[in-house]
Amino acid sequence: MIIDVIGAGSLGLMYGGALIYAGEEVRFWTRTSEQAAQLLEAGMKINQPDGQVWRVQAGSFEARDIASLPEVWNQKPGHMIMLMSKQGGIQEIMEILTKVRKLDAALFCFQNGTGHIPVIAKAFPSTRVYAAITTEGAKRIEEIEVTRAGYGETQIGSSQHAGKPIKAEIDTLVDKLNKAGFDTKSSNEIDRLIYRKLVINAVINPLTALWRIPNGELLTSRERRNAMKQLYREAVAVYAAHQIEYDTDLWEQVVAVCQSTSSNWSSMCMDVLHGRTTEIAAINGSIVAMAEDAGMHAEAHQLVCLLIEGMPLREG
Repeated sequence: MIIDVIGAGSLGLMYGGALIYAGEEVRFWTRTSEQAAQLLEAGMKINQPDGQVWRVQAGSFEARDIASLPEVWNQKPGHMIMLMSKQGGIQEIMEILTKVRKLDAALFCFQNGTGHIPVIAKAFPSTRVYAAITTEGAKRIEEIEVTRAGYGETQIGSSQHAGKPIKAEIDTLVDKLNKAGFDTKSSNEIDRLIYRKLVINAVINPLTALWRIPNGELLTSRERRNAMKQLYREAVAVYAAHQIEYDTDLWEQVVAVCQSTSSNWSSMCMDVLHGRTTEIAAINGSIVAMAEDAGMHAEAHQLVCLLIEGMPLREG
């Protein structure tokens, strides 16, 4: 069974590399031909939290730039796609995938935010689209090396916004990821988990990025907690307007994530520090859009969107 990993950032490298290490047949599809060439020449490394280094040998997998996917797929179709790119890159990837004659595969979306799954499902009717939520974290050291930041949990399920699922496809990936060292479960409540993660990310990520602090430092002052609560209250008010259910202790869950990942730097903070485009539009921007749909205003979320989007980007 061929597993195609689209996007070789930190999570893509970590998941794809671990699957190869566990004996799976994986094809990486990278944004640049340079990264693909490096992977093919040197293989890759995954630094584990316990100090182990998993070395994935060159020649044990394929790697190509994403633009070449249609030509390769039409000759040798894959079976499962793990879409690991950020949500901001999905439109470009979809345009490339439309050149595939028939994308008859299971596609698992690992993106933050909301709204992308029904768009993908509508664009590719022969594809079964699933959602994946993970608390795994990783830091890419270079193009072919990634460090796993502790151990998280991955949950996979079928969104109500996608087509009819095939349970065996979910179970197959769950099994393969568990064998590759990831604590993975199937979920019948994946949409609830998506909205839960959206609130957590929308509270933690922009504030850590603006103040350039690790997650735990959000809890160290009254002012920071108040800013967190403002974002939280706006988000759950928007959920209430859309009749989206959320846990009554969701605020406590946000605080618990800050505590359990106290020394971690959010991906948005790292993007800001490195002058990269962030996922603010997919995270807080989703809440702003939902508020507008409900005839409301999410002013705090709109403000952090403007502040983050106004950060300078580095060229290249």
